[in-house]
Amino acid sequence: MSADHNADAIDQNIKARGLTPEQLGDPQIFGKLFFDNLYRILKVGSIYEIEHNQTRLAVEEFFNFFQESMRLNEEESFAIMIRDELAIVNGVTLRLDRQAQKRHNELRDLFTDASIRGLELRRNLTADEFIRFLIELKEASLKKEDMKHVRLPNIEIAHGAPIRSIIEAVSKVNQAMYVTHVYIRGLVKVKNMHDQVKERQDSNIPMGVVKRILQTVSDLLSDDDFTILGLLPLRLLPPSLATHSFNSAIYAMLIADRMGLDINTATYVGMAVLYQDVDRLVGVAVAHRDRETQLNVQHQFNSNLRDVAKMLNRVQGDVISTLRVLLTYERGCPFNTNVTRPFYRGSRNLHLVTRIIDLCRTYDLLIQGLEGYKARRPDLAIQYIESRSGDAFDPALVDLFVSTMGIYPIGANVELTTGERAMVIRTPSPSADPKRPVVRIVDRGNTVVDLSDPRYQHIEIARTIQTDEQDFSSSRLFLLT
Repeated sequence: MSADHNADAIDQNIKARGLTPEQLGDPQIFGKLFFDNLYRILKVGSIYEIEHNQTRLAVEEFFNFFQESMRLNEEESFAIMIRDELAIVNGVTLRLDRQAQKRHNELRDLFTDASIRGLELRRNLTADEFIRFLIELKEASLKKEDMKHVRLPNIEIAHGAPIRSIIEAVSKVNQAMYVTHVYIRGLVKVKNMHDQVKERQDSNIPMGVVKRILQTVSDLLSDDDFTILGLLPLRLLPPSLATHSFNSAIYAMLIADRMGLDINTATYVGMAVLYQDVDRLVGVAVAHRDRETQLNVQHQFNSNLRDVAKMLNRVQGDVISTLRVLLTYERGCPFNTNVTRPFYRGSRNLHLVTRIIDLCRTYDLLIQGLEGYKARRPDLAIQYIESRSGDAFDPALVDLFVSTMGIYPIGANVELTTGERAMVIRTPSPSADPKRPVVRIVDRGNTVVDLSDPRYQHIEIARTIQTDEQDFSSSRLFLLT
């Protein structure tokens, strides 16, 4: 087979995975795919005989991926290291979701049985060499012996238990601090982006860095949503359009994630929020749908068309540009357009993305006290949202939003019936009483208590605490581990 034909086959394989070559060059994306492929081939090898057709099919798929990666990267080899719960590929520590972490832990146990800390797979590795490694690994793991006697020309084995040294353990980065770093970086980047738009009076500016930050947030939502939700009400930066834009994007992405939309779609939803506010800075309005109950529909329609006309030169056929125009077209329309025509013409519902964003925007405006809204505590903001359900907001989305945020949202400061002060750090499980979240009690040395636990049925939340009533640092308390 010619080299060109093989390269074409590899390119098709990449597209079949829904990836671009640039994405495969991302250390996080590549590393997760690499571990996923390695896990599957070792899992198959542990179930079937190594020479079984299923194992050989798994090896073939692995080698397709390996060849793609070698062609798109300049490295002469790939190094895989395991340190307790950490997975490291070519020096990059991977951020793993729950499912990937579970798979990683199975690999770690297998490597532990064979006393392997890591592998280096060289560019010239062959399928036969890898199958030979599998045979030796399976035998060593069953006997719980090391593999120091194994010699393969294109596989270097790092022997020893896959555990971290004391120094590595001490230097482990706290996950809450990592999430905080991502969040603050996003806030700063969005603020700088807004300043740039104001200076140029042009919304066509590079947003690649911000998009990558939102992609990281999308990855974190499934595992670190509690940390993220706790950060949003803390006002780590003064309230502004930039903080409102980024917070609203995260709330909207969270709802998209809870609806089962994929990570890319959640990122699109977040980017749509950011673009809507960037366009707003150069004259495209964003209405307050929940406050405009008596719209002049003809005037509103003409106004929206005017703003859409301003944006047509930005439509490039991609998802984000299409969402920008859609949001502008539907700006200011009631949730259920049953008012007198046009809009346009007859009964219609707003697009799902429009409904998600409008709900999340209003909640954040209430929390931050921006654009004429009175600043409210999180629980009172939730009450406001519920009061407009079925009127300004989609009732199904309101139910989902409230169940996600909780009656006492994460980050809310409360007083218990014992007289103690606490902060909500987890919302109750869907089957538990929504009034009984997990709290951290500041007056008990920051003890964590799950109020839904039968042991604490005698304790309830008596009331929420106004910000100026507390003398403890919310941010410090929330980020405690």
